[in-house]
Amino acid sequence: MKILGVTALLLFCLLVISVFMDTLQGFSLIKAIYNNMSSFKMTTFAEWIVFLFFMLELSREIFLMYKSKKKNP
Repeated sequence: MKILGVTALLLFCLLVISVFMDTLQGFSLIKAIYNNMSSFKMTTFAEWIVFLFFMLELSREIFLMYKSKKKNP
C-alpha cells in the first residue's frame, strides 16, 4: 500500500509542478490543467500497453508483498 501511495504522491507532485510551470509561461490555470491532461489523450496504443503492463506489475508486487506479510505474522 505504501508503494501505491508514494506513486500517487509523486504523480500528483509532478502534475502540480507542470501546471505551475505552464502558469509561469503565461497560460491561465484552466489552460495549464488542460495541457497536462491532454498528454494522456494523445498517447498511442503501444504507450497504453506499456502503461498497462507497468500498472499490472505494480499491482502484482503489492499483492505479493501483502500475501507474504499475511503468511508470516
